[in-house]
Order: sequence, then C-alpha cells, then structure tokens
Amino acid sequence: MEVPYRCLVPADSVSFIIGKGGATIRQMSEMCGATLSILKDGEAPATLADKIVIIAGSTQAKDAACREVVRKLRQMQGVTDMEPGVFVIIIPQISVPVVIGTKGAQIKAIMEKSGAEINVGREAIIGMPDQPISINGTVDQVVMAVSGVNSVLQDMMDRGKLRDTDFRKVDPSAPTMAPMAPMAPAPSGGDHAVPRSQPGGPGGPG
Repeated sequence: MEVPYRCLVPADSVSFIIGKGGATIRQMSEMCGATLSILKDGEAPATLADKIVIIAGSTQAKDAACREVVRKLRQMQGVTDMEPGVFVIIIPQISVPVVIGTKGAQIKAIMEKSGAEINVGREAIIGMPDQPISINGTVDQVVMAVSGVNSVLQDMMDRGKLRDTDFRKVDPSAPTMAPMAPMAPAPSGGDHAVPRSQPGGPGGPG
C-alpha cells in the first residue's frame, strides 16, 4: 500500500481548494495524477476545527499534489512561494518515535535535507490515533519535508510496522467532545501562513 499524505487546512480555505463545483480539486487531481479528498463532517472528530485533506497516489503524484495544496493555501493567505509559511500534516501516533529517530537523528536529517523547520505536536489529536507535525519553510522546503516524513512512514509500511488501518479516519473509541490539546505558538515570527490549529513542541528529544 502507498501511504497517503494527510494534512490539515483551515476550514475557511476548503472552498478555495475545492473550487466551484469541485473544478479546482478535480483539476489538481488530473494534473498531478493523484487522488485528493477532504474528509466530511462525521469522518473527523467534531472538535477538530481544521479539515483533513488526503492525497493518494505515487510518491511523485503526491508530491505534486501537495505542492498545489500548499500553493493554494498561500494564495489565499497572501504568502508567496519563497516566503516561510507553516503547513501541518498528521501521522499515526505509533510512528512518531521512528520519524523523530534516536536522539532526534531522523527528523534532523529531514530538516537538513529539506531546509524546513519541523515541529512535532506534543499530543495526539483528540479523537484520532494521529499526531500533528508542523513544517515551516518555503513551498519547495515544505514539500520536500512532507515527502521526507512520509518516506519514513512508507518504509514502516513496507516492513510491516504500519498497516492500512493505522490511517483510518476516526478512532471510534476516543472521546470526540474533549477539548483540543493546547498548541504552542508557531516557531517563526511575522505574518506567515499559519493554520489555526498550530502544533508546536520540540522536533525531537535530545
């Protein structure tokens, strides 16, 4: 199974990504060769203010589609491709220690290769078996970092350490009306593209 990219976008930007009659998201899917979908109400925890976008396909197609989603968000927020901005992805909570690596080695390597700053949320999203990761950088840096994080997940999937059920939509056993965990401020200053549910926390131990 190819691991899907999953990201959080502000609810008020969803219509901008979908477009009139679904034209924009359909065009992005066809152009990139990836499948883009946005979880509907009831498919994500009621307490989650943001919407979850799922990108499926080959790695090349997912990277291309991720780039288009990031650009759309930046267009809406008035941030250029070369300015630093924050993009938030979610990964299975059980994969977090591997993504961070021993003494933070894995996530440090992804940061050095991509040039982006990566911060792992302190706690899982309420009602989901997933943890948010915020990535701060230019469009190219963000996409490279997203690809880097997800390549770790793909390796875990290939080795049987993750299953397709680890990417399920909602954990039905978790309370959905609990308050969201407090999030730290974004790691950068200025008026950058920062989604409202901004995860914070250290990039890794050590």
